[in-house]
Amino acid sequence: DAEKRKLNPLLVDDLFGEEPAAESAKGLAEWEAEYENELPKEYYINADSSVLVVRVYPSESDANLSFVRNMVSDVKQLVASVQREEPSTAEVDVFYGGSLQNRVEEFETARSDILGTAAYGVGGVFLLIVLYFRTLLGALVISVSLLSSLAWTFGITYLVIGNLNTITGFLFVILFGLGIDYGIHIFARHVEGRRAGLSSEAAVEKAVTKTGRAVATTAVTTAAAFFALTPMDFRGFSDLGFISGIGILFALIAMVLVLPALILLVERIGLLRIRPRSISRSRLTRRPLTYARPFVFIATPATLVAVYLFAHVPFEYDFTNLRAMSEQRREFGAKITGIFTLSESPAIVLADSREDVDEIITTVRGKMRQDTLSPTIKTVDEAEGIVTGRDKERLDELLGYLQVDEPFTWDDFPVNDKRQFLTKSGEVGNFVFVYPSVSMSDGRNAMAFRNDVGEITTSSGKMFYASSPSIITADMLSVMIREGRVAVVLTFVVVCLIVFAGMRSIKAAVLVMCPLVVGVLWMGGLMYVFGLKLNFFNVVVFPSVIGIGVDNGVHIYHRYGEEGPGSLWFVLRTTGLVIAMTTFTTIVGYSGLIVATHPGLNSIGNLAVIGLTATFLTAVLVLPAILQLLEGRQPAGSAEAAAEVQATAPR
Repeated sequence: DAEKRKLNPLLVDDLFGEEPAAESAKGLAEWEAEYENELPKEYYINADSSVLVVRVYPSESDANLSFVRNMVSDVKQLVASVQREEPSTAEVDVFYGGSLQNRVEEFETARSDILGTAAYGVGGVFLLIVLYFRTLLGALVISVSLLSSLAWTFGITYLVIGNLNTITGFLFVILFGLGIDYGIHIFARHVEGRRAGLSSEAAVEKAVTKTGRAVATTAVTTAAAFFALTPMDFRGFSDLGFISGIGILFALIAMVLVLPALILLVERIGLLRIRPRSISRSRLTRRPLTYARPFVFIATPATLVAVYLFAHVPFEYDFTNLRAMSEQRREFGAKITGIFTLSESPAIVLADSREDVDEIITTVRGKMRQDTLSPTIKTVDEAEGIVTGRDKERLDELLGYLQVDEPFTWDDFPVNDKRQFLTKSGEVGNFVFVYPSVSMSDGRNAMAFRNDVGEITTSSGKMFYASSPSIITADMLSVMIREGRVAVVLTFVVVCLIVFAGMRSIKAAVLVMCPLVVGVLWMGGLMYVFGLKLNFFNVVVFPSVIGIGVDNGVHIYHRYGEEGPGSLWFVLRTTGLVIAMTTFTTIVGYSGLIVATHPGLNSIGNLAVIGLTATFLTAVLVLPAILQLLEGRQPAGSAEAAAEVQATAPR
């Protein structure tokens, strides 16, 4: 800069009589020596040396989360000990980041959310039961029965699967909110019988033989819907299906065996007293539903609009929107921006020999030259090609100045640069790094990169496979999207078959399935209205809502078949109130996820609440309206109408 100033004829330094500052004539070697001390090349630093990054490598496989947690803890303890021993280091702000730290953060956030959700869900459901039945003991006998089934469920889960994951970790509170529905139906029918003057034994018998049949139908249907997910390759689906399926069946067993026994026990020892009440016959007055025709008229176009909106619900491909981002994680990401010029998650291709390495590199570079429309590959590296770009130009320049007799060999590379290419024994490995040129946080980019380098066929006909966290995520995302559609269709088909087998009538099965289909369509339409996207997590809600939502239609139709034509008001005021309660308890179970800090779990809670609300409304509005219109074709209370309903009612 000083020499340029001297040679510039347009520059006048002493215009105002000031002498220019003396410039010290330093040679290149002196300047480099001075700045070499300020900017040590063996460290990862930013442009102004205000941020220095230390990379710590694990000594074992990072697939073991327990090991990763211990490693991160050891690193933090080591840094803390250095800061205690060296007072000057205490002034340095320390941040932790990278894939290992992020995994630990994700786990801790999910675990905290799950535990908080469990406390909120179980407490909320229990309080609702107490308020509904107005008896603490009734809520206790139902809860104790359900807790026994949950103990069986997670005991089997431990023996068969061994652990829970992010998606199945919240199933305790969901199964509590869902399984308790069966207990509410049984206990409510028992209370109804006792208030009608039946003995304790007779009321229990009627509750089990009448309502218990509907409960069994809904439980088997829901369990089968979940079990249909177990053959899926995506563990989120298969584990969810297995745990939920056995959980529903165990809840059914507990509610028809354990709960009746507890009810009889507490009544016989005098802890529970249910006094008979006179039931007004006005509640049984046979009168038509006045809203049937206008509601069907409104619901039909609303459903068509929902179908259109559902088709335009987008999928969330940006993984950063589904991760628990702490403030330190955001700050860490901002501070290291620009330090690493290449992706921290390259695809790695293993080869058998140096000749195979050369073929792989040639093939990948050929792909880079051909793919000009949607390129995803930035560069490909092996051991000899580790220094590239500006570093390579600088290296060539210095080599020219040095005029060394011996060539610059692999042994001369800094350990920092060649570490990733060494095997555990310290030898140069036969593998290639392929770096992406696009952001791997976008699932579409990850899948495109996987398509480009996931399988590499060389000119000799050999096939090689690349792997990286991004490629694994892309594979998982592809499987989830493909199997998500299959899971929804398969769940729906299984539910249809079981409902048909239980009803033994195509007409009855269609009527029961109608509110479920309409409810799921409304759910999709509401997703668009509220700006929700389908994502990696909440796609599991659809099979769940199908399995759960069919219960309401079964209970309404079953009770209507038991009471006969003209009883729809009575059915809605009895069974309708009960399914409102059971739906609300399930919603409470899911709603704890709405306040979760993990975006994935949060999206599950939001979508589940919308879906359960939609299927409940269609069960108490659409199905009764359709039944009323069908009933209106014949005189209310006629023998023909009664025979038709009784013929299709489950026995």
